[in-house]
Amino acid sequence: MIANKIKAYPIKTINMNWHVAIGIVSTIALFAPVCVIVITKLIRYKQYLPLFIWCALAFGFNLMTEQLVSVPKTIERYYGIIYNLTDMPLILSFLIFQVASSVQIKTMKILLIAYILFEIVLVAMFGITIKTITLTMGPGLLMVFGYSLYYFVYTVKRSFVHTKFIGKAIIASALSFAYGCFIIIYIMHYVIALPDLANLLLIYYFITIIYCGILSVGLYIESKRKKKLYELLVTRRELMSFFSDEKKPANPKGITGQWKLN
Repeated sequence: MIANKIKAYPIKTINMNWHVAIGIVSTIALFAPVCVIVITKLIRYKQYLPLFIWCALAFGFNLMTEQLVSVPKTIERYYGIIYNLTDMPLILSFLIFQVASSVQIKTMKILLIAYILFEIVLVAMFGITIKTITLTMGPGLLMVFGYSLYYFVYTVKRSFVHTKFIGKAIIASALSFAYGCFIIIYIMHYVIALPDLANLLLIYYFITIIYCGILSVGLYIESKRKKKLYELLVTRRELMSFFSDEKKPANPKGITGQWKLN
């Protein structure tokens, strides 16, 4: 009976297998930045913690939606809503750590607090629902995309002069690309309300694979730079310890009277 159904609908079966395969690849891609942050020990640095949580939440959500992990539909639904509500605050928190300007940092912190309060008000009004996501995601996506683009331009300019900005520029390009595409998907799904959800999801999977690949490369390059800085710091401490020991006076018990006179 199953074989007959497969023969009757070969094109549909191939399309479904294609969607499932791309979905699994995108899930693996989401796990890549998580692995890089943990293996390269970037997780020791607080500025990478928001990015790690963001990637881990996205990876967990993909596991559920691709049915690689079986959970009740209610849990999957609320997990997805919470993930979407924490999405923008986490990335904005990450960007705050990357920007050097104190004025920009202060502005971004004010916007972050205002956005979180905005989300709390909407949750209080409409509950943890799709409507809440629809209303919060629009301004959140624009805000994060704007600052991601600002960070991208900032790091690319400096990468021509200082190689230490190359990894940061790649990370910024990944975030700019991701959130630029997310805005287009948001408009297509929530504003225009296109009925072809399967192809929208497929586009999302391709976007995920691309930006996660770029992000992983950027994180790896940045981890190599951090490792070199750490090694230099350890060497400096050892040299300071060595020279401070040399400056200490010799033990009086080992000093002869003639040496003291000289």
